[in-house]
Amino acid sequence: MNLNNSIERKKIYMKKPIYVFGHTNPDTDSICASIAYTHFKHVQGFKNVVAMRLGKINKETRYVLDYFDVEEPELLTNIKPQVGDMSYHETPPIYVVDSVQKAWSVMTETGHQMIPVLYHDHRLAGVVTISDIAKTYIGLTDGSVLKENKTPFVNILAVLNGKTVQGDYPYAYVKGNVYTTASIEENQKLTDADILITGMQSHLKKMALESGAGCIIFTGQNMEDMEDLQNIQKDIPEDNKSEIVCVPHTFFKTIKIISQSISVKNVMKTQNLMYFQTDETLEEARDVMVTSTHSQFPIVDRTGHVQGTISKHHLLDIKKKQVILVDHNEVSQSVPGIEQAEILEIIDHHRVANIDTMSPVFFRAEPVGCTCTIIGKMYDEHNIMPPPEIAGVMLSAILSDTLIFHSPTCTSEDVRVAKKLAQIAGVDLNQYGMDMIAAGTTLENVTPKEILLTDMKYFTLGQYHAAVSQFNTGDFQGIFEMKEKILEEMETLCINQNLDLSILMITNLIVGGTELLVVGSEKWIADQAFEVRKEENSVFLPDVYSRKKQIIPKLMNFTQNKI
Repeated sequence: MNLNNSIERKKIYMKKPIYVFGHTNPDTDSICASIAYTHFKHVQGFKNVVAMRLGKINKETRYVLDYFDVEEPELLTNIKPQVGDMSYHETPPIYVVDSVQKAWSVMTETGHQMIPVLYHDHRLAGVVTISDIAKTYIGLTDGSVLKENKTPFVNILAVLNGKTVQGDYPYAYVKGNVYTTASIEENQKLTDADILITGMQSHLKKMALESGAGCIIFTGQNMEDMEDLQNIQKDIPEDNKSEIVCVPHTFFKTIKIISQSISVKNVMKTQNLMYFQTDETLEEARDVMVTSTHSQFPIVDRTGHVQGTISKHHLLDIKKKQVILVDHNEVSQSVPGIEQAEILEIIDHHRVANIDTMSPVFFRAEPVGCTCTIIGKMYDEHNIMPPPEIAGVMLSAILSDTLIFHSPTCTSEDVRVAKKLAQIAGVDLNQYGMDMIAAGTTLENVTPKEILLTDMKYFTLGQYHAAVSQFNTGDFQGIFEMKEKILEEMETLCINQNLDLSILMITNLIVGGTELLVVGSEKWIADQAFEVRKEENSVFLPDVYSRKKQIIPKLMNFTQNKI
């Protein structure tokens, strides 16, 4: 990869989270490959790459993660586009105590006719629209309006762009009425909760300072002229207890805009709010949006924190989730909605199947026994030494997929990489491998359904649909005691999922082969491919360990030859 391509790829990777995951019903390779490749990308500088899993972790993988003290990936249930993938508007936060003027300013700057209003913890309190705010822009019509709306005093200073030159208003919220010098009688006494607006004529100034108001606002002041402001201070009596505020606006404009200091909570809508959560699917949101009379909607994350707003036109601009696939490249083995995701990379050791991509991708597939063998080689190629725990999980995947090098899928590369990883992880390769497989194959508290689903993959064999599961165990006796119930589960699987064939491989390293259990309406395929007697539903296959190399190719070749 040349420098320009490397820079371009880095730009792609820095935009948003990228999910790395293996196939459904994940085995140890799927989980460990996700973890190891995520670490590999982190070392390269792509910190937004996240390991995920598509199903429950099995006993063997649990043993591996616990042994090396590695956290299991988070569960991913689907990759369908969600509300959070839309190119939504991020609006400056407006809180319930903010003035309507501040809300109006945000609307003017962003061009939005609706904005969300937040509580102090950034959760949704309501929404406010232009029509909600418009009525506060007709000016001060009632002297008690600020008091009745419990207006924060600081909002007045913010709205009027005022500067305090002396004193403090004694209350956090406006407790009194708003007067002008024209509305009070000479020698009329106001309370320390009242606010008085006046010009700077000498007689008006004298009247104001003698009124007893808690706050006196002098209009028409040059806020840049410090000398003028200092002269005003000189005229204030020493025993003055009022807060003296100077504002740059004319007397009449001050009267007009002071009502805009009312908190937005007093005009916002709080009932029947229509909003979306970022994790709602696009289909769910679209159904609501196209039938709604509203044009804009707040969106909140799973914690209830407001993220911004969306409009109907955002339905046309969706940011597809970006993913990296490991240990699979088939739609049927991937997460629901994979067709709607943007696949950036595929790292796999299986046949090339039917994953379609919208643009060219980095695709690395090698005929080795394990995906982690490929990832281990990538560490070497980039001169990166994985930490012991990452080396350990990669080693575990190789030992699991190759059945400690007994599987015919095992290559010299698998052995070479595994030995190197064992040294880094600080474990005895053979002893650790046997302990891992023993921990994963115990039948204690394992149900027939779990045996069937632990490592199950779907395949299309010509015109037929099949599920092939594999379960490694050293306890053949325990399996045969459960055989009838396992066969019942396989029959149920065929019915519920409309399968033509269900096959279960019970693999035993000690015995040296696989017991093959077969059910389904097209059981004859396996009967003839593996010489299973028609009246029987199982057969032992010596030296058979690999689903990919010893079972699937034979089934596929047989069905293709019969078409």
